[in-house]
Amino acid sequence: MNILDIIKKDYSNVPYFDHNRAVLSAPVRHIFMMSTIEYLKKNNHKKIKLLEIGSWFGASTLTWAQAIDTFFGEQNEIHCVDAWKPFFETSNHESQDYVQEMESLLEKDVVYHIFKHNVKTISNKIKVITHRKFSDDFFKENNETYDLIFIDADHSYDSVLKDIQNAKKFIKDDGIICGDDLNLQLHQVDMNFAELNKSKDFIQDPKTKKNFHPGVTMAVSESFGNVNSWGGYWAIQKSNSCWKNISLAELNFDVPRHFNETQSKMAMSHFKDIEHSIL
Repeated sequence: MNILDIIKKDYSNVPYFDHNRAVLSAPVRHIFMMSTIEYLKKNNHKKIKLLEIGSWFGASTLTWAQAIDTFFGEQNEIHCVDAWKPFFETSNHESQDYVQEMESLLEKDVVYHIFKHNVKTISNKIKVITHRKFSDDFFKENNETYDLIFIDADHSYDSVLKDIQNAKKFIKDDGIICGDDLNLQLHQVDMNFAELNKSKDFIQDPKTKKNFHPGVTMAVSESFGNVNSWGGYWAIQKSNSCWKNISLAELNFDVPRHFNETQSKMAMSHFKDIEHSIL
């Protein structure tokens, strides 16, 4: 029985995130994503129009939806931009099995169908608009502005930088640009190594011996310098045409309801490890 048959049989009215690639990022980051929505509420945003660049199975979409429903309620929008097509430069990732698996899921159109199933479980109080296209094509046609733009698509330097540059054009004043997978910031890593490998997805930094996404690290640094981050999730706010770091330290921290038991335990365990250092 294939994945889509399993979903039809056993997950008819609930989201499906039991695949080993369903939540690609560290689950703890979703806790801080929800806190960012609370931050916007406490900073006098009345409604939320959110743009998500890179949606995959829809885990982040459901996280945003839960937070928006909690803090803002009805008449809010989430725009999801994802081509749901293969995008890796596979010659740069021949030894990374997860890349081959992700490409296969995309080639067979499995991911898009799971995403569609998952977003159907979102409250109808929140309008979810899907744009099945690559982000650069979306931005060329876009004429709307957003309260929050989340960047989590192709992690190569050129793609992340382009997504950030486009996001800057369409974020409202007092809005937030944020993203995933900032495992290490530029001042922490071997900069020459990062430059040489900026088109690769996830590799080990020789200076720290930790894995990171060099394209994300370099593009975020070039665009904003050092930014506040929480477990690899980063965010920065536009204020009078300038950029300022935000603090999530005094906000609520909840685990998304759609996480399974393993994902929830991972999120809480990681959260407890970094709780003392939350900015």
